[in-house]
Amino acid sequence: VNIGDRFRMGTAEVMVTHLTEFHETDGRKLRSLASRERIIEALIALIDEDVDLPSAENIAARAGVGLRSLFRHFGEMDSLYAAVMERIGRRYLYMMEPYHSTGWPDQVRESLARRMTLFQGGLGYRRAADLYRSGLNPVRIGRRTFDQMMRARLESVVPEALRNETLWFEQLDQWLSLDCYASLRDRRGMDHADAAAVITVAVEALVASKAGTHTA
Repeated sequence: VNIGDRFRMGTAEVMVTHLTEFHETDGRKLRSLASRERIIEALIALIDEDVDLPSAENIAARAGVGLRSLFRHFGEMDSLYAAVMERIGRRYLYMMEPYHSTGWPDQVRESLARRMTLFQGGLGYRRAADLYRSGLNPVRIGRRTFDQMMRARLESVVPEALRNETLWFEQLDQWLSLDCYASLRDRRGMDHADAAAVITVAVEALVASKAGTHTA
């Protein structure tokens, strides 16, 4: 074997080695990402099943990973809940889609219908966030951001003159809030249909009191 052949053989061996290491590294990354995804989905599934405060052990067992693996991916439960809140937010991007209605009263009604669907699916996450409220800064920030987003969306619909009627607008904002829905469900013991009916009656009364008086 001449020098040139040796060089080519050595180069080929180096390339094979690097390719093997690349695939092994890439495979580890993919497995790690898959484990992380299973952990997030496990917590979502447990909350969807009304397990108010899933333990790390329960989450790891549902995900099929070890407890050490869970904390290797997220460090602490704060980070895991923050990842879940971000994931849940993607479910409800439709909330930001343009309304099909034109006048503000019908847009408020459309917003009401969207929110009732959102609140029904998101109540479990609100409950979990409340249980963790004292320690989970990312969850608290997420809830505050959500509330601000909902209010801003309502402000974009209601005419400025009505927004300036503080008493009326604050009532409307409160009735359309997740806090109000959660209170009816958890404190009053109502099911979704009854809670939605109570909120609908209140919102309709507020809208009817101003409909036709402001058009822009």
